[in-house]
Amino acid sequence: MRMFTNLGPALAATGILLGCGSGESPGVAGGAPKPTAAPRNVQPGDVVSPNLVSAVGGARTGPAAVQLKFELRERPDVAQPLDIDVVILPASANLDRLYGKVETGDGLELAEGAQIAPTERPVEGIPIRHSIKVLPKKDGIFTVNAVVSADAAGQSWSQTFSIPVIVGAPLPEVPAKPSSTAATTKPTR
Repeated sequence: MRMFTNLGPALAATGILLGCGSGESPGVAGGAPKPTAAPRNVQPGDVVSPNLVSAVGGARTGPAAVQLKFELRERPDVAQPLDIDVVILPASANLDRLYGKVETGDGLELAEGAQIAPTERPVEGIPIRHSIKVLPKKDGIFTVNAVVSADAAGQSWSQTFSIPVIVGAPLPEVPAKPSSTAATTKPTR
């Protein structure tokens, strides 16, 4: 019976080792044919990029009805158009409609994507995609604000999200200060 207590971890380790590809082709010594993985039934529109980050949620009226995530397609530079991918994730199954608007602050010019088109009966967790194009006018830290509004059961509410955009050269790394605690520590008696 004791022999079987270590069987679980041994099988798991064997499975991990077998799952690691050796790069050898099937039929060559040590390269057994691998079974084909079952196809996934995921619609391309339902997949959210792992590179998306959450926008900063701000003022809102009513319950939190959505999450907003974004991704900058390239590094922001002055006078170079910048594409921003936005994904709105409905957080409630009871929404009748989602819509919104996008605004920029000083230093950014909004070139495309000022209106977030209405989506009737959005499905909870299914992404709603929107694209924004801005034109940075100068170096600095700026924000793009998205105000997302939701209608449900005859009521409307809104939530504002901020997308930070840092334009210009990256800040130089500051060397770490040496610890001064060794010089100020007094020996104990």
